[in-house]
Amino acid sequence: MNINITKKLSRVLGLSFSFFAVVLLASCNDYLDVKPKSQIEEKDLFSRESGYEDQLAGVYSTMSETSMYGLQMTVGMAEVLSQNLKVNANSTTWRYVTDYDYTNSNVESVLSSVWTNSYNCIANLNIMLRNFKDDSQLSQTDSIFKGEALGLRAYLHLELMRWFAAAPVMSTTSNGVPYVTEYSTSVTEQKSVGETMTLIINDLLHARELLKAQLHKATSLTRAIKNCYFNYYGCTATLARAYLWNQDKANALKYAQEIVDVNDGKTTGSLAFSWVHYSVFTGSNDAYRQPSFPTEMIFYLDINDWEKNGNTYLHAAKGVDALTPSYDYAQTVYELGAGLGADYRFAYGFTQDGENRYLSRLWYVEGRQTGNDMIPLIRMSEAYYIAAECVEDTAPARAVKYLNLVRYNRGLSATPLSETLSTKEVDNEIYKEYRKEFLGEGQLFFYYKRRNYSTIPGATKQGSHSVYVMPIPSSDQEFGGYTN
Repeated sequence: MNINITKKLSRVLGLSFSFFAVVLLASCNDYLDVKPKSQIEEKDLFSRESGYEDQLAGVYSTMSETSMYGLQMTVGMAEVLSQNLKVNANSTTWRYVTDYDYTNSNVESVLSSVWTNSYNCIANLNIMLRNFKDDSQLSQTDSIFKGEALGLRAYLHLELMRWFAAAPVMSTTSNGVPYVTEYSTSVTEQKSVGETMTLIINDLLHARELLKAQLHKATSLTRAIKNCYFNYYGCTATLARAYLWNQDKANALKYAQEIVDVNDGKTTGSLAFSWVHYSVFTGSNDAYRQPSFPTEMIFYLDINDWEKNGNTYLHAAKGVDALTPSYDYAQTVYELGAGLGADYRFAYGFTQDGENRYLSRLWYVEGRQTGNDMIPLIRMSEAYYIAAECVEDTAPARAVKYLNLVRYNRGLSATPLSETLSTKEVDNEIYKEYRKEFLGEGQLFFYYKRRNYSTIPGATKQGSHSVYVMPIPSSDQEFGGYTN
């Protein structure tokens, strides 16, 4: 095949032009001198446990870059889209994002990087996945590695759906993103939103079964219970998110409830998450405080050079490109007028920097014992919010109990929500919790999209397909024929 054509086909799905993509993402210098001219090197790499670890490490490393979760898919573009942040009118980095001007060249570049790097990660996961035997022949360790790769592939496709496809509430027949299951230069055809969501959910269910092996292997395979890896509970929480995105409340509740039950001690399991203890906020030593609630992160990334990259946008020194809510807005979000100023998310989430207070919950703080460089992708609290939303129509008092469990662990035990709230009032409280809990983390915009809000608070444009569905990069529209 002509090399230029191959490059074009590769670019359609964000694939690096390399037969053996793992070389580009390897985290170990041992593989930098490998010349991948045949399948022999690939089989050799995946003949040992360290090969799977290195392949996954490369994927997580790419995910932690500023083009993905190290900035744009969390505290950067994803958060600016929510209108939570005060954007300086002179900022060419953010002002077009806040206006949902996806034709601006800077915005197009960010979207292209999100698309390309996500599919690069998927390509490398597919290389890894094709080297496993059938499930019935897998060892426990291989089951964990295969489940992690399969689940992470589904997670990334769900993320791409949240960015580049209509939410199911908007349309199930519109085009979804290409669901790529093989490393190939062939163009993967698009399926509908509904069909693509089925593929995502089925892979998550498969991955979850494989990852069950971790519950009995935790002592010898550390990654099974470390939440910087996509493990069993990360997969379970993602299933709850995916089902709710797909408007299937019965199944969303099922998997959200599993997270709630494990955390509340109602079921057994290798508990890798728990509420942050209030004592971390009562001491005077800032190094021991945990304003990002790290023990509650079901799935997070250790971000490469967070201190020097994404973290810098949360400080005054970034000038017109600095990202933070206005302090007045923060006081509104955390309902200080209603006497809720004791909320840990407000009381310990902001710090004076220069003339203004900045959102500091995710700051890198020199000497901090826990939480530095950790960016949450799924929090334990999301399971409680999902569960509450799933029962608000049929059992609003039960929904309130879920919300009060979170509020109790945010310092609001003295001001619980009433269990007599109506369904509409409960729904509003869930919305307010999303604003409080995920401020600065890039989740609120996708809440609006999932619910198909016609009005996005603070936005100058109405919620619509053109706002909620980011355009597929033009090169991939041209060479792949992709539309959304």
